[in-house]
Amino acid sequence: MRIKIISRCIVVGLIMSIPGLLFAQTDRLGNSDFENSFLAEDQSLYQPVSLNVSDSSDYDTVNNDADHCIDSICLPESQCNNFLEQFLMQNSPVYPSMNSERVRVGGWIDQGFTGNFQKPSNNFNLPVTFNDRSNEYQMNQLYLFMERPVDFGGDELDWGFRADLLYGTDYFFTTATGLETHTNGSARWNSSNGPRRNGANTYAMYGLAMPQLYAEFYVPWLAGVSIKAGHFYTPIGYEKVTAPDNFFYSHSYTMQYAEPFTHTGFLTTFQVNDQVQLLAGLTRGWDTWENTNHDLSLLAGIGWTSSDQATTANFVMTTGDEDTLTNPSTNRTLISLVLSHQINDCLTYVFQSDFGIQDNGQINNQFQVVPAKWYSVNQYLYYDVSETFAWGARFEWFRDQDFSRVTQLIPAFATGGNYYELTVGANWRPHPNVTVRPELRFDWSDTTSPFFNIQGPYRNGQADYQVLLGGDVIIRF
Repeated sequence: MRIKIISRCIVVGLIMSIPGLLFAQTDRLGNSDFENSFLAEDQSLYQPVSLNVSDSSDYDTVNNDADHCIDSICLPESQCNNFLEQFLMQNSPVYPSMNSERVRVGGWIDQGFTGNFQKPSNNFNLPVTFNDRSNEYQMNQLYLFMERPVDFGGDELDWGFRADLLYGTDYFFTTATGLETHTNGSARWNSSNGPRRNGANTYAMYGLAMPQLYAEFYVPWLAGVSIKAGHFYTPIGYEKVTAPDNFFYSHSYTMQYAEPFTHTGFLTTFQVNDQVQLLAGLTRGWDTWENTNHDLSLLAGIGWTSSDQATTANFVMTTGDEDTLTNPSTNRTLISLVLSHQINDCLTYVFQSDFGIQDNGQINNQFQVVPAKWYSVNQYLYYDVSETFAWGARFEWFRDQDFSRVTQLIPAFATGGNYYELTVGANWRPHPNVTVRPELRFDWSDTTSPFFNIQGPYRNGQADYQVLLGGDVIIRF
């Protein structure tokens, strides 16, 4: 175990030394140039690809000159879109001084409805998660955060922090072992009385999660280096947990079943120049605050942006020992590639492909313990009709080759393993703080298990397809 930890530390150290070896003579970009290139808020309705995990905190800076905006509908440029921050500036005796030190608060509420034409008997849209309740209102996220963002790209050392709280039905999918749940998977601070199930454990429909709690330090080296330590969202993949950072209300199978949601550990971000970014860090694995095997996982990646900012490519991977049902400590490796290209001023295409493998992750047809594999191809197309309205489409093929990620079936008693989904939807912003996201989604799969009387993964195991019509409203404050 110690040898594994030491070897991964060496790998991280080598990655951290590469920028200095290759770019020691590179002049660091000025603060304004760097921020314009990398940290400026995207103005289109879709979410761009970035190795930096967006925390949806891109509100305009509060200042006392904007007090008159408290009771009015504010324009995007009016510096008063964060109503919670404005309220605290007006009524809190301590917040103005905190705000002067770049401490900020904000949040949103995300609520929606998903109609399932097949009306499953258990009222679940599974294997679709997050908006998983059929024909039922969901308050997915009542989200609050407090942060002091680092001055990334500045000329001096800087520090910051971030703390997030999520209440709603989405809490269930963002819990971390040892934090919101015990090491055996049972609920720790939320109720266990509810319809959700995971193995032998039950969970309430609504609950509280803390998906992020970290400190961050900035070093003015190269074009900027930051070190994040604590509990944070994964940089892997394209779609995010945070509702404002996604075009669609529902999520891809890849995001739901192929990737982690959070990590606990440290992550170093190197901005080598205006086109190349590197990641390197060590974590406790997938969705864990503390793990029973006490092993560390490597988290690393590289991102590239074209000189005209129209094309991005990100490659991120994680590898390390994870707990499984058949072995308490076996290697799990995941690699993810995300490409984005802005075809013209209105049209953007995104491609994603993941590949994962878990040692000793499944029992094959000969009842031998073998590695389990999963992989996927996702494609997104967005068209901005205007500054406030856009259309989008997503097509996905997800392959759960050994039935280890979605249905947890034994290959000897199951066939198929392919999942497909086609989603079309729109984004409408009637106000800078309000986003309406209607969508129509069609899922189908060849996964069956006659032995267990499973005709398909939908309609409580009785159908090989389902049609969902839903949508949500996000209100930021």
